[in-house]
Amino acid sequence: MKQRYDELRSEAWNLPDGKQKVTVLEEAVRIADLYMSKEDAYYARMSYSEAALMSGFEERFIVSFAWCLSQFEKQPELYDSHQLIWHYKWLIGIIWRFPQFGAVQIADIYYDFKRMCLQYGHSLRPYYSKIHMYALVSGHAELAQTYYEAWRKAPYDAMSDCRACEQNMFGYFHLASGRYKRGLQTLKPILSGKMSCRSIPQNTYSHVLMPLLEIDQHDEAAKLARKCSRMLKGPGYLEEYGRLIGYYAATDLNKAAKLLESTAAYAISNKTDWNRFQYLIGAKAFFSLWNEKKRKRKLNVHSSFTSEWVEAESERLARAFDDRNGNEYCQGLLAHKVNQVRKRRTC
Repeated sequence: MKQRYDELRSEAWNLPDGKQKVTVLEEAVRIADLYMSKEDAYYARMSYSEAALMSGFEERFIVSFAWCLSQFEKQPELYDSHQLIWHYKWLIGIIWRFPQFGAVQIADIYYDFKRMCLQYGHSLRPYYSKIHMYALVSGHAELAQTYYEAWRKAPYDAMSDCRACEQNMFGYFHLASGRYKRGLQTLKPILSGKMSCRSIPQNTYSHVLMPLLEIDQHDEAAKLARKCSRMLKGPGYLEEYGRLIGYYAATDLNKAAKLLESTAAYAISNKTDWNRFQYLIGAKAFFSLWNEKKRKRKLNVHSSFTSEWVEAESERLARAFDDRNGNEYCQGLLAHKVNQVRKRRTC
């Protein structure tokens, strides 16, 4: 069985992120659990966790990583603390995306990550970065500002995100706060091609499209939308697809329709509620315009993906996040984003 285990891990190494890679590593985990040591099972799960996360299966990552964290805490001397804390950083970056995790539970997880960073001699820069984002998307602007300032002051070390990811988040902080020109200026090193990584610039492109329309830079928005369309591939970019659909709903409804047809299945199957919510914002904006006229063309999407379902599901998710966060921020965000698209469409 050791030979089969090694073969599976070698096979997974050569596969691109996606369902096939996740399936191969699931089999390696099963073999390790049945026939091999706890250490083998641990490292098989760490590989599986990363593949699941990078392939868009964030809910599987959470379950797998929780097992690894428990095992690490029992015998930390057996495992690589840097790898474990890096995966823990991924966890605090996505745990808030599931409204079934309550505010107290999430706060405890962030506190434990902070404790572990201090225990193993790491900077709190990633802690402040991730908790700032959680505060920002939860509608707690003053708290987000406080954490943002602490993040900028904290020393950079090997546990920090890459420079491109950080620059992207710096810019997003200003864009989300309505400071479009400042946000775009902050993102200039990425937009000019000087900074990039695995998810940058495609994530950046999707964020700047509507702000560019808001300040009447239509040609720049169109150029970046074309680049973004070429770079997005697979179910791992559900949020970016949603923002791109919203942009095209405002500028080219037929392009929006084609993009929706090619990606709606991802939204139906995805289990991460925040990602689905972000996608459905764009879909709701699209349908609000598409349904205004009688159209001969019927959308080529699953029969369950109707404008009525999109409206109901987007509103349900907004309420679920707001109930967890103790405000009405997401319901307001949904209305604002849809109205923003409609406003730019009528200009």
